[in-house]
Order: sequence, then structure tokens, then C-alpha cells
Amino acid sequence: MTKPANPFAEFTKQLQGMKLPNFDMDAFVSMQQKNVEAMTAANQMVLDGFRAVFERQVQIAQQSISDAQAAVQDLTNMRDQMDMEKQAAAAKAAMEQAAAQVKELSEMATRSQTEAFDILNKRLMESIEEAKGQFNPK
Repeated sequence: MTKPANPFAEFTKQLQGMKLPNFDMDAFVSMQQKNVEAMTAANQMVLDGFRAVFERQVQIAQQSISDAQAAVQDLTNMRDQMDMEKQAAAAKAAMEQAAAQVKELSEMATRSQTEAFDILNKRLMESIEEAKGQFNPK
């Protein structure tokens, strides 16, 4: 796979023509490239997280449909009070499972967002340090 052209090349050429005292244009452009790379990585992390949550939601929905079909079948076979107690216990278990699944999905989404934030936060801290070096007289 070929490496795409540097989107900053033309911008860098134009900025290099500008001579600013105590300002390293190459370092500035490099810093901005790293910022774009961090944004791209964070966006990919979010996309991967959304994909994982969606796939898990599909799995949960398929399992829920299967469980509902089994519950309906059990209801049609119910004959006495003992069966009703069994159904009540099954309904309680289904509600507990649904709550656990909602919690799982929430944790997956939170983890994805936290990882994306960590990427951006790390890059922000690096950018601050790089910028300090840019504007200090040499």
C-alpha cells in the first residue's frame, strides 16, 4: 500500500517562506501533524467502540428473541401453580439479565470514550510541552 501524499507539504512550503524570529516552522508543522494523527487515532477508537457496542447489542437482541420464544412456549405448557412460580422466577431472572446487559453496554461505551479521551489528552500535554519550546528564545 502506498503512503498518501503529505497533506502538510504545501502548507509547510508557504510557512517556511515566512521568517519569524525564534520560531521553528518545521517543529510547528510536525506538532500539527501529530495533533491530526492523535485525532485520527481517537476517532478510530470511538468508531471501534461503537462497532463493538452495536455488535453486542445485536447479540443481546438475538438472545432476547430466543429467550422470549422459549418463555412463550413455557407459558403454553403451564398447568398449575408450580408452573406459575417457575414463570415468575424466570421473569425475575430475565429482568436481572437485562439489567446486567444494559450495564455491560454502558461500560463498553464508557471504556471506548475514555480510551479516546486518553489519546487526545496525552497529545494535548505533549503539544503544550512542544509549544513551550517553540516560543522560548534560543
